[in-house]
Amino acid sequence: MQFKALNDHVYDYISDHITNGTIKPNEKINEKQITKDLSISSTPLREALIKLEAFGYVTKIPRKGFYVNNLTLKQVQEKYAVIGVLDSLAASLAFEYITDEDIKKMGDIVKRIDIAIKKTDFKIYFELQTEFHDIYINKCKNNELINELYRLKNSFIRKTYFVNNDESKISTCKVFKSSNKDHLMIIDFFKTKNKKRLLDFIKNVHWSVKYAKYDSF
Repeated sequence: MQFKALNDHVYDYISDHITNGTIKPNEKINEKQITKDLSISSTPLREALIKLEAFGYVTKIPRKGFYVNNLTLKQVQEKYAVIGVLDSLAASLAFEYITDEDIKKMGDIVKRIDIAIKKTDFKIYFELQTEFHDIYINKCKNNELINELYRLKNSFIRKTYFVNNDESKISTCKVFKSSNKDHLMIIDFFKTKNKKRLLDFIKNVHWSVKYAKYDSF
């Protein structure tokens, strides 16, 4: 059984507080309060903050501290365009290595995503979305590409707290259901060995900028 390092626990603690709105965009990270809440020294906190900065969650301002980033819609749209190209490239490199077991795993994740959407559990939705794509990305046999996609995707701050009423939940669920239908198309293209359509679909449809607003607030 593997245990997380202390700085990983601190990383999760801070990122969870960002996604649920306890710590908001442009707000300074209260390092003293976090060390008190978690009963830790400043070392694992600093390590976690450096990691958060590397992934684009926070920015260190000299002599002031770490502040939560606030991605604009334009910034996220630009990231989507890059991710679409790189994700498509990963699928291309992984195409010959995808097995029937991989396809089954992707199908199982699609079902779990549907459940998360029905429960309006958007934190789990985003986690499963990543898990789905990681199945083929991790088979592309290009570590630089894997690491760059990981960095770009982790630069998004999934602010689940913005869905705060029934109307916004219904609207968000519709978009996420559409995105999950995309996953079924991706599975079908892998299954039918339609590489050309798979790559075009991932790049131009699944990572369409129309979804960008759900990663920028």
